[in-house]
Amino acid sequence: MTFLNPNGPITNGLIPNARRVDGQRLLSVVAIPFAAAIAMATAVAGIGGVTDPIAEAGGTMAFVLGFVKFCYLAVSMAHLSGAIAERTTGGLPAGLWLDEIDQPEPLTKETFWHAFPNHLDGAAIAGCVTLLCFLLA
Repeated sequence: MTFLNPNGPITNGLIPNARRVDGQRLLSVVAIPFAAAIAMATAVAGIGGVTDPIAEAGGTMAFVLGFVKFCYLAVSMAHLSGAIAERTTGGLPAGLWLDEIDQPEPLTKETFWHAFPNHLDGAAIAGCVTLLCFLLA
């Protein structure tokens, strides 16, 4: 799901130089890591065992925030390494999008970097959520 602005860059000051907002990529940066963190925390808390993992972590909030930090830190590092790879070797389709096969060739570098969120945006968003979790814990 991509939202294009036919008049060029989006004039909103929050997204400078963005010509389109990529809904799938935004979902993969914001919502999917959070859902994964909640699922992992629920699974670990449910398994339990001899000791109570929530009590060992220092409470429910600290327990869940630990998983959220882990997931968003991983997303941040993945996007940062993707940005480095994109800038040094160019882009190839990764097979992550459903409509990627229908496209005749991969997006050009210019088109890729003018979408929101690109790799640097994704790394910054996920890094900020990680920092917020560290501050809340």
